[in-house]
Amino acid sequence: MAVYELNGGQMLRVARSINGKLEQEYFSLINLTKAKQKEVHRQAKELDQKWADAQSKARSKRVREAGTHRKHSTGVRGINLVRRPSPAFRVQVQVDGKSHVREFSVARLGAVKAWGEATKCLAAIRGYKSVPKEWKTRMPKVKA
Repeated sequence: MAVYELNGGQMLRVARSINGKLEQEYFSLINLTKAKQKEVHRQAKELDQKWADAQSKARSKRVREAGTHRKHSTGVRGINLVRRPSPAFRVQVQVDGKSHVREFSVARLGAVKAWGEATKCLAAIRGYKSVPKEWKTRMPKVKA
C-alpha cells in the first residue's frame, strides 16, 4: 500500500510510480471530525488502488513488449535463438520463482512452426490469454 501518514498523522500522501512517472496526491486531516477522516482515508485507499491497477497494467505491457539486444536475441524477451548442432528457439523465463526452460527445434519443426510453438509456450507460462501480435511479427530469419 502506498498511502503514507505525514506530520504525525495530520496528512496523507498517496504515491505510485507509473511508467517512470511519479503520481502523488496529498490529503489533509487537519480540523476534520473522525467520520470525515475515515472518509478521507477511504478516498486515499481508492486512489491508491486505482494507481496500483494502472501500475500493474503498465508493468505487464512493458514486460510483454520488451526486447533484448544480445547476439542470440529474437526480439522477444524470454525467447532466444540457440545453435547446437542445429538452431532452436529456447523459451527461458522465471515466473513466481520457478524457472521454465523449453526448446523448439527449427530442424525438426521448421522455422515458422517452431516460432509459433515458442511464442505460445511463453504466453502460456506468463499467463496471457493469447500470443501478443507484436511477437508474431518479430520472428527472426533462421537457416535450418
